[in-house]
Amino acid sequence: MVVETIVGFAKKLGIKTIAEFVHSKEVFDKVVEMGIDYSQGYYISEPKPNIS
Repeated sequence: MVVETIVGFAKKLGIKTIAEFVHSKEVFDKVVEMGIDYSQGYYISEPKPNIS
């Protein structure tokens, strides 16, 4: 309920949302269902080293 409220509030203000710690298909599916704009986490990709 808290996340749904935050996402709805952000959308009304035109702010993009990002889901972190997306580690499984189940979590990703819920993120998509909730209308969150971007996702990051092990389900998407493992962390890459920062090469300067």
